[in-house]
Amino acid sequence: MDPKNFYNPNGEEILDEKIFGGSPSGFVDFNRSKYKWDSNIYNLMNANTWFPSEVNTSTEKKNFEQLSPDEQSIYKLTFAQLSFNDSAQEEYLSDFRRLVNNRLVKSVITLQTMQEVNHSKSYAVLLDACGNSEEVFNLYKHNSALNQKNQKIAEQFASYIDGGSVDKMLLSAMASVNLEGIYFLLGFSYIYLLGDKVPGARDMIKFIARDELNTHLPLFANIFKTIRNENKIQTSTIDSVYEMINDAVNIELEYGHYLLDQFPIMGTTHEIMEQTVHNYANNRLTTIGLDPIFKQSDTTYLQKLVTKHLEMNEVKSNFFESNVSNYAKSSIDLDDF
Repeated sequence: MDPKNFYNPNGEEILDEKIFGGSPSGFVDFNRSKYKWDSNIYNLMNANTWFPSEVNTSTEKKNFEQLSPDEQSIYKLTFAQLSFNDSAQEEYLSDFRRLVNNRLVKSVITLQTMQEVNHSKSYAVLLDACGNSEEVFNLYKHNSALNQKNQKIAEQFASYIDGGSVDKMLLSAMASVNLEGIYFLLGFSYIYLLGDKVPGARDMIKFIARDELNTHLPLFANIFKTIRNENKIQTSTIDSVYEMINDAVNIELEYGHYLLDQFPIMGTTHEIMEQTVHNYANNRLTTIGLDPIFKQSDTTYLQKLVTKHLEMNEVKSNFFESNVSNYAKSSIDLDDF
């Protein structure tokens, strides 16, 4: 290991540190931010720190047992897939952070890594309360559709994470945009559809969804845009970005169609599912400064469910814990998303 990674008195000035490439001095200085969005997102992440104990799961087992067989299957397969997403993201972030040059951006990624571990802990707490933790965490061994989706997500993460070029770093950042902005959303909406039937699961997902959509997605959208703006990115690389999000849409819909065919979900159709994922994908492309490529539809009720539960200060405090479970309001400028 080069000691200059830790301390380099001849390194770049903090305000000159790019995301990729260069020789940083080794200091983290929150008073001097090259980008502004990095410290804003860090502050919002920090203000919204929460813990699984803030969600009341005392009746989760009883509530789960009152679900229909199809609803129980949706519940278990949804949490099996979501838990993989967070596990994969935590590992990926460690690799991506190692390749980043800007020390303040590294700090924000460090905080996100902690939050991904917190999400994994929340699944363990929830499923333990429900009484089916071991079964759910082992479903990938028995369900080929779940295993296939997990493998395809892992392949997207692994494809470019070697830091060999700015183009690979851009595509690697896109893998995280896909994860935060595509692969979670149908799963969130399934739990919201169950709603009051499983309030513990619903409220846990509220916190997780707010982390993912209010800070984690903006972080990697800004990383993507900054890498693109700071470097001469090849046209073929942007073409690969479009291929990646098209693959993500297909991966998400393949698993969604499987769940819908096997375990019909209240009022959901293949058409609504496709419209929802296409709308999300168009939004993610616009967010990172690219043109949408999918057919745009009116906002679906699945999207409205997710948006409704992003409203701030909706989750109530657990009577038995001392911390208020409210989620702070965002102060990130629209230009920073």
